[in-house]
Amino acid sequence: MIPADATVIDVSLPISPDLCVWPGDAAIEVTAASRISTGAAANVSRLDCTSHTGTHVDAPWHFVDHGKRLEDIALERWIGPCFVAEIDARVTRIDAGHLESAGIPPGTDRVILKTANSRLWKTGKLTFETGYVGLSPDAARWVVDHGVRLIGIDYLSIEPYQEPGHQTHLTLLENEVLILEGLNLTDVAPGVYDLVCLPLRLTAGDGAPARALLIRR
Repeated sequence: MIPADATVIDVSLPISPDLCVWPGDAAIEVTAASRISTGAAANVSRLDCTSHTGTHVDAPWHFVDHGKRLEDIALERWIGPCFVAEIDARVTRIDAGHLESAGIPPGTDRVILKTANSRLWKTGKLTFETGYVGLSPDAARWVVDHGVRLIGIDYLSIEPYQEPGHQTHLTLLENEVLILEGLNLTDVAPGVYDLVCLPLRLTAGDGAPARALLIRR
């Protein structure tokens, strides 16, 4: 149960046809399967999108063909204490040094990175931005070496756009570091929270849209 004095922040992006998608992916479609206004008994909608739409998670299988799929990952790994680290808004590419100086407490299992990306959600600019802030391969290695088991960020990918060889994803997912992407951290201050992240229960999933909450006591 959530304590009465706790603050709950929904850091999920609303899924709608207006939301930007990864270049090459089909646009999000929400269409009417049935409507009461046309004589049906109930309103039912059809949602057409990829498994990496909006706020979503990456399972290892996303980039590692022998890696764990979504159904192989314990739900408890998506839920628990986390630390929101704010990266200076002037940083355009997160390196290991930025993480080292971000005040992440030793032994932290879950880290969420608030960057200049969150400004994009605040302005309502929903066209895809290729210059978003991402995690360099050496920063991904820092995450692994420091025992972080889940890493999140405030744009649609954890790694910079068109990063050669996808080394950021590979370093994280080959070491079973879970990835949470597409967060809206506009109204989130740095510090300690409880994360509740509930990916859709897709069998054999490479990833899935998720509802993500941060709870501060």
